Amino acid sequence: MVYRVIVADDHPVVLRGIELALSRHAIAEVVGEAESPEGLLAVLASTECDALITDFSMPGPGRDGLDLLDEIRRLHPALPVMVITTLANPALYSEILATGVRGLIAKSGDCREICDAVRVMLAGGVFLGESVRDMLRLPLGGSFKKHATLDDLSPRERKVLRLFASGSTVTDISRATGRGLSTVSQQKSSAMRKLRLDTDADVYEYIARLRG
Repeated sequence: MVYRVIVADDHPVVLRGIELALSRHAIAEVVGEAESPEGLLAVLASTECDALITDFSMPGPGRDGLDLLDEIRRLHPALPVMVITTLANPALYSEILATGVRGLIAKSGDCREICDAVRVMLAGGVFLGESVRDMLRLPLGGSFKKHATLDDLSPRERKVLRLFASGSTVTDISRATGRGLSTVSQQKSSAMRKLRLDTDADVYEYIARLRG
């Protein structure tokens, strides 16, 4: 069976590459394309499809990132969605998967993963690309299990992480909250450990890309 797929990415070369990979393996026919969040929602509203393949971050008018995925899920709850992305952040991967997407692939991966993901998604499964599995520390062949997202942190851990990402130092946060320096440091470390964030740069990227 050849499935009907909508593809969204702000780079025309990526759109062509996905279309070529799907047609080469006779997996799916691309029935609609979009290069912006607003364009994607319009195509989804006017075109019937069996699955969606979308970039995570597309500049242009309309919602982006997690907000866009939430909107797609609200409007098309049964639609299998695959996300392709240049991101390499385990906490953001967990947030993306928590929206209910059925496939997650890094753009640096093998294009054959896209075809494999379409097959798995439309059979009711969840497909994670090799580099995504590595980032989430999932063994080859192991099933996906939910990882922590921001909602799984304690209120104090969330506050510390947001303050830190906004530019405050641990010392600044200690003074602003009236908590001991070691307590704030422990809360920051605990939040990073739960989210599988290894560096401060990972924290900045993660908080910056969360829902507005």
